[in-house]
Amino acid sequence: MKKTAGLLAAVILSAALILSACSARTPVSADDFQKKAEAAGYQVTQDTSYGSDAKSLLASKSGSDTQFAFTVFTDSSSAQQKYASLKKSLTVTGGESTVDADAYNKYTAENGEIYYTIIRMDNTLLDCKGTIAKKDEVDSFVKTVKY
Repeated sequence: MKKTAGLLAAVILSAALILSACSARTPVSADDFQKKAEAAGYQVTQDTSYGSDAKSLLASKSGSDTQFAFTVFTDSSSAQQKYASLKKSLTVTGGESTVDADAYNKYTAENGEIYYTIIRMDNTLLDCKGTIAKKDEVDSFVKTVKY
């Protein structure tokens, strides 16, 4: 009985420690995205292709095929619709992975030598594109902006 109680206490303590390390993700603002991208060595420009209802930024490095498009929409449903549209438009040959939740979606896929990561968090969208050889650069930047 004492062994069972001790084991149960250890399991509960372990679970509490693991769960306390988890935190809810919060989307970054366009300004924060720009600061983090520039600090990581990317040149950031405005993108007007989404119209006046959204603020969109493009980040890229000279001499690199890796690109990041970050957009802040007026509401989460617009971001969700764009996420679904981008996901559907990709031609995928492998490496697919999907995470879907109410306020967070992440999709990664490969098409030949191209690596895609699309992430929606609340009313924001991060669309990443690079080569398979630069997959680590894409993943590292996603971690930098905490998406």
